[in-house]
Amino acid sequence: MKKIELVLWFRCNCRCRFCVVDAATARQSMSTEDAVRHLKLSRGQGAEAVDFGGGEPTLRPDLPKLAAAALRLGYACVGVKSNGLRLCYPEYVSELLAAGIRRFAVPVWGHVPSVHDSFSQVPGSFEMMEMGLKHVLDLGGAAEADVLLTNATVPHLTDLVGHFADIGVRSFQFWLYSLFGSAGRLAEELPTLTAAGAAVRRTAAAFSKRGLALSTTHLPPCFLGREHGLYRSIASEDLAIITPGGSFPAQESPFEAGVKTSRCRGCASYGSCAGARPEYLERFGPAEISARRRAKR
Repeated sequence: MKKIELVLWFRCNCRCRFCVVDAATARQSMSTEDAVRHLKLSRGQGAEAVDFGGGEPTLRPDLPKLAAAALRLGYACVGVKSNGLRLCYPEYVSELLAAGIRRFAVPVWGHVPSVHDSFSQVPGSFEMMEMGLKHVLDLGGAAEADVLLTNATVPHLTDLVGHFADIGVRSFQFWLYSLFGSAGRLAEELPTLTAAGAAVRRTAAAFSKRGLALSTTHLPPCFLGREHGLYRSIASEDLAIITPGGSFPAQESPFEAGVKTSRCRGCASYGSCAGARPEYLERFGPAEISARRRAKR
């Protein structure tokens, strides 16, 4: 185990239309003492990095204290996964940076305010998130945009990445919309892997000289063509997810676990690729999948 994501609770200040957290789940919470205990135990097992997640971790008054505890325990990298709303306050960003948080991963639901806000169901959330990213960068933190690939964002992916690259974001991770994570809500927003892969390829080509770090754990290499190097298996990160209800390796999460089909046989990436999500195959079938052949020397 090299890294952990510590899910502190499930409370949030967004009301995302695809979120399945119900009232009972929202009440689940990890105490400060339990969080510190997990930090100590995981550090003793070799973890070198931690991301605090949720729900929305910035709503926790003890987040700076927990970040400082992680730093004292010897974690080399301390980060937070936040929707970015509270990051629009520069003094709060400064407090988190002073406590030891250096990496901020922020989700982007849309390429323009109207799309992002329609998913978050919080008017102004795009502008607050964007402002938060600017504060992080201006104050010396590292920012990553976790871009949700939907039928609303895929056609505009190059513009989306360009917009955030222009304000200084250099790292982008592409997440495929999950029917499991949304309990089937907004199923019409799930793009085909073919369309998503083409958009990622176009975007990678457009910014090939900008020095951006682009990656995905959700689009199999066969859909990325020459950009197959953008794919990384979540298993390679040696990441453990720790929640108030239990712990598990990231590759066992339904968001990451995939299935390989008969069409995957002989693929150059067979050993490293997780495959396509079962929910995806149930909706679209395996016809799109085509084994990636090894390049001839």
